[in-house]
Amino acid sequence: MIGVPGTFKVLAALSGMLFMGYCVYFDKKRRGDPDFKRKLHEKRHQRTFRPLKTSRSATHMSNKEIELYFQNQIQRGEGLITNGDIEGGVDHLINAILVCSQPGKLLQVLQNTLPMEVFTMMLIKMHAYESAERSSPVLMDEEGVSALE
Repeated sequence: MIGVPGTFKVLAALSGMLFMGYCVYFDKKRRGDPDFKRKLHEKRHQRTFRPLKTSRSATHMSNKEIELYFQNQIQRGEGLITNGDIEGGVDHLINAILVCSQPGKLLQVLQNTLPMEVFTMMLIKMHAYESAERSSPVLMDEEGVSALE
């Protein structure tokens, strides 16, 4: 005779198997949708490289708005770094770099003006952000063709 702990284990295992079965069924149904690859491609295509903490993408801003945003981010970044909030200041400087038309020149200026530790932290954060943006996996279909094609 199965005791209460044994019954609980059986019910838990059965519930887990039912849940996994539902997940497999739902995934198969989703991937079988004729528009799945098209929607996936559109979703990935819409994902663009955006500034870290902006509500609007730089592609939807006018030149004047970008210039004001750039100046604002530089000022806020410098102010926060001066007040001791290094991470917050670095985030604002990264936002300025992301919308800058000549980021290489801006990085050279920042390298010459910022303390080496702050500049290094900024480069590390930028690298981590760019890596996260690029790390979306590429799905393959049955023929080994990328779902993005």
